[in-house]
Amino acid sequence: MELIAALLGGIGLFLIGIKGLGSSLQALAGPRMRAVVAHATSNPLRAAATGLLLGGLTQSSNAVTFILTAMIQSGLLGLRRALPIAAFANPGTAGLVLLATVDIRLAVLWLIGLVGLSSALNLDRSGRLKPALGALLGLALMFLGLDLLKTAAVPLRELPLLASMAGGAGLALPFLAGAGVTLLAQSSSTVSILALTLHAAGLLGFEQAALAVYGASLGSGGAVLLLSAGLAGAARRLAVFQALVKAAGAALFLGLFVLERLAGLPLVLAATTELAPDPQARIGLLFLLLQLVSALLGVMAPASMAALLTRLCPDSPAEAASRPQFLYDRALDDPPTALELVAREQQRLALRLPAFVDPLRAEPELPPEPAGTGQAASRALEGAIGRFLAELLTRGGDRDVLDRVLALEAANAGLAALRETLSEFAATARQGTAAAPLRPTLERLAEALHLLLGALAEARDATDAEMLRDMADDRGTLMAGLRQRLAEREPELTAEARALLLAATAQFERAVWLVRRQAQLSLA
Repeated sequence: MELIAALLGGIGLFLIGIKGLGSSLQALAGPRMRAVVAHATSNPLRAAATGLLLGGLTQSSNAVTFILTAMIQSGLLGLRRALPIAAFANPGTAGLVLLATVDIRLAVLWLIGLVGLSSALNLDRSGRLKPALGALLGLALMFLGLDLLKTAAVPLRELPLLASMAGGAGLALPFLAGAGVTLLAQSSSTVSILALTLHAAGLLGFEQAALAVYGASLGSGGAVLLLSAGLAGAARRLAVFQALVKAAGAALFLGLFVLERLAGLPLVLAATTELAPDPQARIGLLFLLLQLVSALLGVMAPASMAALLTRLCPDSPAEAASRPQFLYDRALDDPPTALELVAREQQRLALRLPAFVDPLRAEPELPPEPAGTGQAASRALEGAIGRFLAELLTRGGDRDVLDRVLALEAANAGLAALRETLSEFAATARQGTAAAPLRPTLERLAEALHLLLGALAEARDATDAEMLRDMADDRGTLMAGLRQRLAEREPELTAEARALLLAATAQFERAVWLVRRQAQLSLA
């Protein structure tokens, strides 16, 4: 019973420590992480270095993958730039495995004592050091658990069954166990540290520990796929990339293992044995080598990999509608071209506007709106255009270019305001059509808006813009008269119906004013 308690206690301390270390390091990196990623992808080498840094900070390549996914979805990062970061986050996690190969028991005890004293004496009154202290405590508990596990495992070597396994039997079991435990633990480095500890204690042979490491890499790819099961399209591509990279690395090293074992060729295992005579260091080096080779496989052909990921995870209709079709980074080097491309993207936004009011007309003409091309997709596209214009503005240029950039920024804001107003009008009108006396009036308002929005979408030159401005002339007096006549004709209108009428006509007036403003911006 004492042996079992020691083993469970060691495993418990290790798992608590590894979880506390990971969460504290991610909190410590926090906002700085996104800033580093956003500005460190100008070339593949810097991106790879960023991946190593993030992998070391988070101790979880899966966490880095989902951070990058969020940045891709928000438009801060492109897929091809994210690939080397995600790939090299894997060898970045090897730092902890290599550290586990060093005997630092005395340092761990000092560390626990210092963290405990700092907490007891409340030395960190501001709370700024809390993530750092949490990370140090997690690291100390992890190594303390490993030391306890290693000590408790020594008597197990005398058991006949375990002794026979350590002698070479059951090679498939460590591989499957490594993959399975990693699926649960969500960390290949965690399982690899356990494997090297059991190898140092004599419970696993070198080949078995190596297979556990290979299985852990494969299991880590499966874990990221499971975590991304609810995602689709572009949001899932990095997760699939990680799974492919880790599976490719595991398959390559497993093939080399079989070749080395059957043909007797001195390959990976022989090389690591030669470079690291110490059993623990040998497994740590093997883990690093596996992750490094996997990363290199993932970035050998970034264009082909990006194309493969796009085929495996095609864009959803919502993603296609929210992504710019004409904007690209290199266009920023030629401001006139960039401005023309922005105008074309804004034309795409304008073409979507009639769909907001078409269902409210007496006889709708437009086909049903594809999923995702409404509010969310247009908002995302407006954001992408805004970021492109902001970057163009920082690059300077002559007065004409800057004036045009400011005009396009104003037009982008106007399109956003018009979209929101049309959405509000549509919501109000849908409620109002339930009241029979209001339905004809609301349908006529929708027809009028549809006509104006169609003219806005088709405006191509100054003549079209002038005609649109005249069409959208001030309708305030007309709306006031309409409200008055309807109220006189229908005295039986309820208070709720009158409130809906007032809201719908006010939203109609604002939409017409915004259309006129867009026409004036085109003439500026």
